Amino acid sequence: MKDMNKFGIGFWLGAGIYSLINMILNLKQISQSHILNYNYIITGVAVIGVILNIILLKRAKK
Repeated sequence: MKDMNKFGIGFWLGAGIYSLINMILNLKQISQSHILNYNYIITGVAVIGVILNIILLKRAKK
């Protein structure tokens, strides 16, 4: 369980930055298509991050 907590801060930091940028885009009334493109990019980066975290967790267990 200790190994999982080692990599958890990246999730919360990423979620906070994502929410902050999304809030700023909505406050500036950017068109929804631009916000949607941003969301697709962030989702892709998040998936890559999850894959890397899984690899790091497997290596930490060895």
